[in-house]
Order: sequence, then C-alpha cells, then structure tokens
Amino acid sequence: MALVIDRMFDEFQQYMKDHRDPRSLNFPLVNTTWPVLTIIGTYLYVVLRWGPKYMEQRKAYDLKTVIRTYNIVQVVANGGYFLTVISLMLRWKNFSFKCQPVNYSETKQGFEELYLSYGYFLLKVLDLADTVFFVFRKKQSHVSFLHVYHHAIMVSLSYLAVVFVPGGHVIMLGVWNSLVHAVMYFYYYLASYGSQSSWKKYLTRLQLVQFVHMGFHFGRPALLGLDCGFPKVWHWVGFLQAVFILGMFLDFYVKAYVSKSRESIKKIS
Repeated sequence: MALVIDRMFDEFQQYMKDHRDPRSLNFPLVNTTWPVLTIIGTYLYVVLRWGPKYMEQRKAYDLKTVIRTYNIVQVVANGGYFLTVISLMLRWKNFSFKCQPVNYSETKQGFEELYLSYGYFLLKVLDLADTVFFVFRKKQSHVSFLHVYHHAIMVSLSYLAVVFVPGGHVIMLGVWNSLVHAVMYFYYYLASYGSQSSWKKYLTRLQLVQFVHMGFHFGRPALLGLDCGFPKVWHWVGFLQAVFILGMFLDFYVKAYVSKSRESIKKIS
C-alpha cells in the first residue's frame, strides 16, 4: 500500500510540474502543494478535533475586539478586491461573460489576472480564521458541515485556480464572492455591537443569488460544450460545486427562515 501511495504522489507531483502555470512558481503558499495541504489539514484538525477538546473544560474566550478588527479587515480587503476586479474588467477589451479564456501570457492583462487569482486565494485562507473564532468562543454548533466544507473547498479550489486557471471565466466567482463577503462581514461587525438587523435574511438571499448565477455562469459553457480556451473540466467543476453549495444553502435557508416563519404563524393562529 505504501508503494502505491508513493507512486501516486510521485505521479501527482510530476503532473503538477508539467501542467501548472510557471508564472506563479515563486508565489508564497502556492509554489508547491505542501503549504496548502498543511493549511487545510491544520484547519480541519483544529476546528474538528483539537479545538473542541481544548475548550471542553475551559470558558469561552472574549474575542470581541479581535473579531471586530478581523471583520473590518475583511470588509476592506474584500471591498477593495471587488472594486479592483470591476475596474480592471471595465478596462480589459473583449471580456466575455459567455466564455472567457485564460490569459497565460506575460502581458500586463495576463499578470493582472494572475495576481487577482492569487489575491482571491489569500482571501480564502484568511476566511479560515472565522471557524477558529467559533471554536474558541465555544460556539461549536456553528461549526457545521456546510461551514467547514465551504471554507476548506474554497481554499483548495482557489489554490488549484492559481496553479492551473489563473483568470478567465473563473474571475466572476471572485467578483461575486468578494462582494458578498464585504457585505457579510460588515453585517457581522454591526452584530458584534448588538445590532439586531433584519437584513440577515436578505444576506442569505444574496448568497443564494450568487450561487444561482455561478451555476448558470459555469453551467452554460459546460452543458453547451463551448470551447473558448478555458479548460472544459473547470466549467464542470464550477457548475457542480455551485449546484452543490446552492443545495446546502437552500436547505439552510428553508430551515432558518421558512420553517420558523410557518411555526410562528401556527402559534399565532
């Protein structure tokens, strides 16, 4: 078994060497596979095993100041990223929302797309701290499968995007996700002061709209077999991932808002 695993790992390393975008070889955390595997492995171990056990006999930490600072950093980082992407997309010529190829060239636009892809990956790594805060505040019920899966898979896929498809059709994911996160973390910041805003439900709706559009964005070229220079397998990855996450968010939305609303109506009647 050990020989088989070693052989598979060697084949994987060779594939990465032969097929990755060489322009990102010197970028921290994406120059090899080990940093990302270490980050994801450590994240899962801390939030699912070590963290809950460590906090079992301890009081919840008061992290209000840390979390408020973190929320502001997220708002600024994601808001800045969103505005940067939009300004660049408006400047680029012939950007196609139907099927946009990856620009692997060493031109100005080629490197702009590469840096945007890398910046998005760093944002997804930053998102992991969100779950760690839940653990140290003893809110383990918030560490759901949807939450952990979403964070871990986004780090994985954004890493692979930097390595294989830095830009092109996947850029719209960064546009949507950075906008939603800027709004979401601003809401969290307000909520940390006790603000009982009624727009939490609408934030979830915005997330649902995001996944619906992403399903359409990746699904149309995947299902129609469009060939524009963006690898077809990534159209399918984007489409299936969007549908899967949409299904889980819909389930959450129904349980959190629709079912509770019906129960409230029954109690009143």
